[in-house]
Amino acid sequence: MIDPSRVLAGKRVLIVEDELLVALMIEDLLADLGCEAVGPLGSVAQALSVAGSEPIDLAVLDVNLGGEMVYPVAERLGERDIPFLFVSGYGDDAIPEGKVDWKVCAKPFHPKELARMMAELLKPLAQ
Repeated sequence: MIDPSRVLAGKRVLIVEDELLVALMIEDLLADLGCEAVGPLGSVAQALSVAGSEPIDLAVLDVNLGGEMVYPVAERLGERDIPFLFVSGYGDDAIPEGKVDWKVCAKPFHPKELARMMAELLKPLAQ
C-alpha cells in the first residue's frame, strides 16, 4: 500500500477552491503530509495565471468556482504535464465526456482518501 506522506512530502500543490472551510481543510492536510500549498485560489482567472507559470507538482481543483467551471485550468495544467485531481460534490458527473483520464474525489471526502488519490497521481512519477 502506498504511503501518501512519502510520495507527497516536499511537493508544491496548487489548491483551487472557493469554499473557505474546504480550502482550509485541504491546506491542513497538505501541511500534515509535508507539502507546500500554493493558494488557495478562488477564481478561474487567478488559477489560470498560477497554473501557467508557477512551479507546481500537483493540483487539487474544485469543479465549480462561483458558477464558473474550472476546466480551462485543468487543460492548462495538462499542457504542462502537471497532474491534477478534482474535488466535487458532483462526483464522477464532474468529469466532461471524453476525459476518461481525469479523476475526481467526491465531496464530502475523507482526508485519507484525498491523500491516497493525490499520491496515486504522483506515484508513476516517483518510480
